[in-house]
Amino acid sequence: MRIGLLALSGPLLACTDASTVAGVPLTTSPDDAVRRIGDVVEIDTTRVPAWTAAASLPVAVVFLPARLIVVRRDRDQFSALSAECPHAGCGVSIVERTRLLCPCHGSAFDFAGTRLEGPAPSGLQPLAATFSRATGRLLVQLV
Repeated sequence: MRIGLLALSGPLLACTDASTVAGVPLTTSPDDAVRRIGDVVEIDTTRVPAWTAAASLPVAVVFLPARLIVVRRDRDQFSALSAECPHAGCGVSIVERTRLLCPCHGSAFDFAGTRLEGPAPSGLQPLAATFSRATGRLLVQLV
């Protein structure tokens, strides 16, 4: 399973040339793959390498400054979660196989956002996501 970690900075996606952060492999995406319009994040799914090159699904990608995690479940199905840990508000930023990890205090969640372990009192908050197969665009409504 591929591991993705992307960072949304301001209205555009910030890229990095680093191959790992804290031992976690990174994938990068072009600057024009993501834009934020008010309370909506628009993602061009065809320009996110973690999804286009995935050998198997599901694959999660973290857009940390937007506090957003998006899981591609199959070709046309995506789900979105808030990346804000319900324990202390840290950004859940590590994807490890099929788990999402909070680096601050060790809480772990599955790709549905369900709490698996750690001090978080609950799971991650789901966000509304709408995918258009015709355009390859995913719209995520932030809370």
